[in-house]
Amino acid sequence: MSASTLGIPNTGTHLVLLGTVAGPVLHPTRMMASNALVVDGAVYIFDCGYGAITRFAATGLRFADMRAVFITHHHSDHNADYANLIHLAWIQGMTRQVKVIGPPPISRIHNAAIEFHSEDFDIRIRATGRKPPSDSFYVTEISKPGLIFEDEHVRVTCALVNHPPFKHAFAFRIDTADRSIVLSGDTSPSQTLVELAKGANLLVHEAMYEPGIDAMLAQRPYIPPGLRDFLVGGHTNAQDCGRIAARAGVDTLALTHLLPSDDQLVPDDVWRAEVAQHYTGNIIIGRDLMVL
Repeated sequence: MSASTLGIPNTGTHLVLLGTVAGPVLHPTRMMASNALVVDGAVYIFDCGYGAITRFAATGLRFADMRAVFITHHHSDHNADYANLIHLAWIQGMTRQVKVIGPPPISRIHNAAIEFHSEDFDIRIRATGRKPPSDSFYVTEISKPGLIFEDEHVRVTCALVNHPPFKHAFAFRIDTADRSIVLSGDTSPSQTLVELAKGANLLVHEAMYEPGIDAMLAQRPYIPPGLRDFLVGGHTNAQDCGRIAARAGVDTLALTHLLPSDDQLVPDDVWRAEVAQHYTGNIIIGRDLMVL
């Protein structure tokens, strides 16, 4: 397994923030929700929103080292690059069957992704004799909390969180030999997430800043009815992120899926100050390609 261009060691547990802003509003320099976990050189993808492929290429990681893909929920800023992710992984030389795990309808989404690229798949199979993509992926739908994946490197458990109107939205906890990392997915403040994150080394939590949302919406020429209530009702403000991290007793809190994404509306020191009102641990404001 080769080292990445980010200098990620081939030993130990390392999380790469591939995309760190909320969408689906395009940002000129930052991509949407996605993370790559690297454990002793093995790669695991958690969400793959718009731009995940671009950011993965920038890491220097290899699809050949990918073991599993996990999806928290099916908003496009968390799964829009899925079809291209599995297509490129297949083309560029998968060395093992990759597990795909997410809430319903991940099986239907996977099949649609295969169908989307079916002409290209078929041509390459005929031209090169490679195995079809159906042999390369194993898809599992999850609908309840608990253990969802385990191999020689990681143990992944999940908890249901509150992200209306989704019936199934998940947070994930990854335990390895040297670290424990929790990814919140999208959620309003959640006690189940607190329980999942108890004693973790790192909590990566989505975050919003409501005054910034108001300023962001004021800049848009058209706002769908109820958009503000939809955003606020399904996400966690930065102060509550601090409360959750404190209650869970985590060592480090990293904010991601930042809403709004405009640094001029919400500078890093504002995010940090909001969290610090309730949490005294290490605070990180996530940036694309940051290695934690």
